[in-house]
Amino acid sequence: MSRLKQKLRGRLTVQKVSSMRLDEAVIGLHFTHASQLAALTAAGSVWLTATTPMEPRRLGGHHQGGLALDAEPGGMRLASGGQDGLLRVWDVVEGQQIAAVQTGTAWVERVAWQPEGSRIATTAGRRVGVWNADGLLLGLSDDHASTVADLAWKPDGTQIATAAYGGAAYLAADAAGPHNAAILKGSSLVLAWQPQGRYLAVGNQDETVLFVTAETGETLQMWGFPSKVLAMAWSGDGRLLATAAGPGVILWDTSGRGPKGRVPAVLAGHTGVVTTLAWQPQGPILASGGSDGRVCLSTPASHVRDGPRADGEPTTIDPEASIPLNDDVTAVCWSTGGRLLAVGDRGGVVSVYRFG
Repeated sequence: MSRLKQKLRGRLTVQKVSSMRLDEAVIGLHFTHASQLAALTAAGSVWLTATTPMEPRRLGGHHQGGLALDAEPGGMRLASGGQDGLLRVWDVVEGQQIAAVQTGTAWVERVAWQPEGSRIATTAGRRVGVWNADGLLLGLSDDHASTVADLAWKPDGTQIATAAYGGAAYLAADAAGPHNAAILKGSSLVLAWQPQGRYLAVGNQDETVLFVTAETGETLQMWGFPSKVLAMAWSGDGRLLATAAGPGVILWDTSGRGPKGRVPAVLAGHTGVVTTLAWQPQGPILASGGSDGRVCLSTPASHVRDGPRADGEPTTIDPEASIPLNDDVTAVCWSTGGRLLAVGDRGGVVSVYRFG
């Protein structure tokens, strides 16, 4: 097996420890309890494996293709959605499916566990459903203006943010709503709550990002992206929001007075579209994956601390290390402790790297 080992700016070593090939493109990855790794593929298969050696076991799957995967906090159960219109819930410890629920729609594009782990939210066309961990329906929202493109639980578990045509809105924990919308002309695509719950970030079709202050509802729109926003991720301390649109990753500093009036920093390193982002839990490393078949590893906080250049132009930050793959990167995921990084690609290969 080929191995990759390199220094990350002389402080950390990244080393490839294992890899495997699954049945189709990797849609989602999540580490579970005991450092097992779960994967969902475009074929609809749900896989579970140890990280080394990687001997994948297929738990089951969605008959017409997989679309979404999320892990319960603590990693004991998984939820998946697919083109069969089903929400499927999996027991990782027993290695079996414990629920398969018709959601009332032809496909389930997003699934998300409540932060404290007792409820699952799913997209259901123009509506959102909330289910308990055994697959019992707890509530169904009213219609949104269009198909719901994304959803995200507020960190305290009391609300669900949704993205659709016309902007972002909020649902109660039982899916009642939508209400208190952040109005936008056009479609919202992706959402990301700051871990501390102060801001909701909304990525949009019109090449903008909207910051919504949770307490007041005040909005701040950032524009100038080269294309629609595909991915967003917050650092664990809630200071930096990484946004992906085109070949660059744009970083917004929300500390202190917030992002208003600040010039963002730009992470370089990719020659293709950045497709996925993940911050090391409680750590400094941002992993970005792109259609150029590369994972870039950066520690941007120290660069952003210096602020913009005197001429007001964004600070450009080069990656400290990069990992070459043989196909487009489709998923990146950190283990809970931040020592392992899993990477999936369009060819169905999953690789695990260790930092130390």
